[in-house]
Amino acid sequence: MPASLVLFRMLILASVVTGVLGAFVDVMFPTLIPASLASAFEALPPPQMFAIIGAGLLLLVTFGGFVTAMVGLYTFQPWSRGLAITMTLLSLLSYPLLGVEIQSGWAKLLLECSSMLWGAVIAMSYVSSVSHRFEQVSR
Repeated sequence: MPASLVLFRMLILASVVTGVLGAFVDVMFPTLIPASLASAFEALPPPQMFAIIGAGLLLLVTFGGFVTAMVGLYTFQPWSRGLAITMTLLSLLSYPLLGVEIQSGWAKLLLECSSMLWGAVIAMSYVSSVSHRFEQVSR
């Protein structure tokens, strides 16, 4: 298998691993967020119910879409590139719905790395030597 294909697949996996670690690092190590900051966050009013429901529905749709897109990208399916971009853009809508968020520096680091790796995957799927694999599948 050519090195570019191995790199492409490794970037997909690295994006997933860093994203999962970033999502759970603050839960696994709660002392990363100072107690005073955590208690101030707890004192904030919760988001409105429609925002929570909207974000929850959005999360369900985008989670399923991301998993499908990742599997499709990993197997070089032509439809997966468009789905990956659509799910990425759709997931951005959840940020304003949920309001204030607190993360440790480690969580932010891992989540930012995951986002950059995901961006590299999408870019490679369109403009690298890997991109021709997506067209060959559709013939």
